[in-house]
Amino acid sequence: MAQLKIPMDSQRFATGMTWKDYMAQMGDTRARTEDNYAKSVLTEEERKFFGGINQVRYVVMLAENWCGDVHRNSPLVAHVCEAMQGAELRVFFRDQNLDLTDCFLNNGFRSIPVVVFFDKDWNEIGRWIERAHAATSKVVGISAKTRDIAPKDKASQDAAMAEYRKLVQAEYDQPGGGLWRAAAAEIRNLLETRLGHAKK
Repeated sequence: MAQLKIPMDSQRFATGMTWKDYMAQMGDTRARTEDNYAKSVLTEEERKFFGGINQVRYVVMLAENWCGDVHRNSPLVAHVCEAMQGAELRVFFRDQNLDLTDCFLNNGFRSIPVVVFFDKDWNEIGRWIERAHAATSKVVGISAKTRDIAPKDKASQDAAMAEYRKLVQAEYDQPGGGLWRAAAAEIRNLLETRLGHAKK
């Protein structure tokens, strides 16, 4: 299958939101995202690795304010981008940029966040989508005990969703931030593989 031409260049990139601007417009999910930003700081070793990457020039993130995976994982991505020398991050709303979104489907789904790393000439270095694999197995287990078994009426579904969110966040909040460490490791592995950095 032919590679989709990604509709992104410097002009369009400039229309995206900086991390600060994205946070500023978030509304009722802002506090959760800021809290996760404070909790998901990189370890010294992660900061050292990402600080040694200088080939990533542009990072595009597709997001929506309502998405739990976005407010749990976009803060870690912001930390990674801040650590990389010369990398700029811009955030775009998924549903307002479907031409872009549909270049990065996840088994046919418009999963978010989508994080795409580009070099200075707009060659794609790699992409990371939604959440760490370790988080997916946790999420599936939590969903099976909450959302999947809740009665279909709105009140029950809303209560199940609230419980689901609480339990998923509790997994991210475990001492040491294992699910954030897993995400950082996946992004590191992606960049090492594509850029040929020797594993430390």
